[in-house]
Amino acid sequence: MGGSHAIITAATFMLLVARSTQAELCPLSTAGRPRVVANDNVAAGGTVRNGVVMLRLVMQDANWYPDGPNGCALQVRTFAEEGKPPRIPGPLIRVSAGTEVQVTVRNRLASTLWVRGLQDRASGVLDSTEVAPGVTRQFRFRAVTPGAWYYWAGGANARVPASDESGQLAGALVVDSLPAVGARPAPRIFLMTRWTPAGTRGNRGFQVNAINGLSWPHTERLTYPAGDSIRWHVINASDELHMMHLHGFYFRVEARGDATHDSVLARVRPVTVVTTATRAGEWVSIVWWPDRPGNWLFHCHLTAHMSARQQVGRMPAPGKTNDSASYARVAATSKTANHATESMAGLLLGVTVRPVRTDAEHRTGNADPAVVGRVVHVYADTRPHVFGAAPGFGFVVQTGAQPPAADSVLVVGAPLVLTRGEPVRITVHNRLVTPLAVHWHGIELESYFDGVGGWSGMGRRIAPMIAPNDSFVARFTPPRAGTFMYHVHSEDGDELSSGLYAPLLVLEPGQRFDPQTDRVFIIGTAGPAAGRGDMDAPAFINGKATPDTVALVVGTTYRLRVIDISANDAHTLSLRGPAGPVTWRVLARDGRDLPADQTTPGLARENTAAGVTRDFEFTPATVGDYTLTATTIAKGTLTSLVTTMPIRVRAP
Repeated sequence: MGGSHAIITAATFMLLVARSTQAELCPLSTAGRPRVVANDNVAAGGTVRNGVVMLRLVMQDANWYPDGPNGCALQVRTFAEEGKPPRIPGPLIRVSAGTEVQVTVRNRLASTLWVRGLQDRASGVLDSTEVAPGVTRQFRFRAVTPGAWYYWAGGANARVPASDESGQLAGALVVDSLPAVGARPAPRIFLMTRWTPAGTRGNRGFQVNAINGLSWPHTERLTYPAGDSIRWHVINASDELHMMHLHGFYFRVEARGDATHDSVLARVRPVTVVTTATRAGEWVSIVWWPDRPGNWLFHCHLTAHMSARQQVGRMPAPGKTNDSASYARVAATSKTANHATESMAGLLLGVTVRPVRTDAEHRTGNADPAVVGRVVHVYADTRPHVFGAAPGFGFVVQTGAQPPAADSVLVVGAPLVLTRGEPVRITVHNRLVTPLAVHWHGIELESYFDGVGGWSGMGRRIAPMIAPNDSFVARFTPPRAGTFMYHVHSEDGDELSSGLYAPLLVLEPGQRFDPQTDRVFIIGTAGPAAGRGDMDAPAFINGKATPDTVALVVGTTYRLRVIDISANDAHTLSLRGPAGPVTWRVLARDGRDLPADQTTPGLARENTAAGVTRDFEFTPATVGDYTLTATTIAKGTLTSLVTTMPIRVRAP
């Protein structure tokens, strides 16, 4: 390896106590270790003899460059085929159902590891095999259970791939159903891994998240024609939740499973969403149909997993944090940045949808400047010392002839209430000191207005960031009624966790918004420190850790619109009455009405997380005190972080 690259092991990281700046970390180098090749999971490894897939794997140390060939490097453990470079993820095993597979694994590392996943999943039991240094083990099985499985190596008690030095020892094992005549192309495979330095695991310290071995903007660029059907297997081979969000389109989750089990979702009830959870060690199979050209993103909605703070060259010295810069300092360094490439990193895929006709033929009322429709002015404002020494942020909608005051901050931001089929022209005014982009989350619109500065659009027509004291006009016609949101995108600091988010409600033509029976509950993060993981704090509900009491009337039917736009958290939402748990009916998910067979009344308890909206129908049956609670989930377990919104139900 060249001397200009840093090779940082977990052990070396803990020895760098004397290092105090990020710049000092990158010039380190370690020679003699092979360089990792990023695996796009297109070509399967091994050979085929007499119908048997045969693969010889080696576990070894290697130098990994998640930020591209010119970035800093990490020393990690990897899989390689015998005689070939190491790969992250490990070599792909992809077979049709019924194929016999033979794999050998040789351990060239200095410690014993346990290999899991090199087996069929029909039994529902996951085996582990100890492989000591210098030892070779053989795995032989017939793959009969279709699914986007994976194999990995780690500690004796690991149940999913960890984020330690062995966290890149993972590879896809995909078993395809037997192809039918005229079958569609096989789904693409995207496997996500995670790395954290020793001493920070289990919290939100420094981390690197990668898709197929690379971090944005070095991840693969995907191109598809408009009107095509796109099928992906998305595998979360890590120990963290990822909330995968698609811009501009809905996708259908057709199957879901974990390391061992397939939920056979396709035979039960596929769901159509814009954001889905992939829990630790879980995989999903999705399909979507792009009908509008342009550049789009598919990414994890947790800000820690899409932030540029996870670039290896920005790794802080021990005892320091790369989140400690003041807002003013961040502002001073961000005005000339290419935000699409410099303000994001980690779990993002860029997708370009090619037009089947010319751009001009594709233009609709959404993009035609001559179609004015409704005119709205939204201001992004900030005020100092809202969260202690840190500023607060908020979106404020102009309601009269004069713009709102420059320091008028609303947490939560002002709701936008639009009408399905009515064109709208929203001018976003940036009164911050940093560039701004605003994403219209869940809205099906033209790419140029989607809200990722430096990326949204296509060809030479790319949307800019909104410069300080400048504005940008977003034009679209909402095609469906539902509950959505708008929020900052490509942030440089803590703008999302500090308030730059708001509800976006779309009503049917002729429908009026009745705040008495149509209630909005938005779950957010309790300020910048909580968003960075510097403190354990319950979520905000409607901008407060101790929300105001909500007044309802017994026997009245309410629509409860729940929006989760927390920075990095998942929650369990529950509603209880004077006698205990109550029931509600789920109406919609991510702004899309659910099929009738998925809207039956049930216990008022649902999991939610960043980037998800849900609508519920609730009719309180008795007078008394109720509570709506949001309990933070960590590592799949409920925590003691609970936010309670009191609800008082009175007689008519």
